[in-house]
Amino acid sequence: MPQQPSAISLMLCDQVVFEHGTQKPYLLGIFTGVAAEAFPTVPQKFDVFVALTDGLGEVTIHLSVTHLESNQEIFTQKMKVEFPDPLRIINLRFRFRQLVYEQAGTYVFAVLIGDQEIAARRVRVYDVED
Repeated sequence: MPQQPSAISLMLCDQVVFEHGTQKPYLLGIFTGVAAEAFPTVPQKFDVFVALTDGLGEVTIHLSVTHLESNQEIFTQKMKVEFPDPLRIINLRFRFRQLVYEQAGTYVFAVLIGDQEIAARRVRVYDVED
């Protein structure tokens, strides 16, 4: 039976680059807010970095994006991840290339295993004039 991992970090950034050879992650342009000129926004391009540990076996990771005020899920993605050793840290990158924010507000990026949230990050999306 798989062992559920725990989260070390969850970060949103312009780009995650993994160094050739060492596979060290470099997070470029970390952000916690998005200034939009209009709603709905133009498609947003960015990466979500997640570092996990304590897992064992194959686990399905879900990344969900929800508009907090309306509780409307606007995006979800699944990724199967193999944890060979609970002491190992697994670094994941979720790529976003077409995410559109329909309205201003707070959005929650959550990592889930089954129904259990193991990490979350809030992002404020606001009108550039505010």
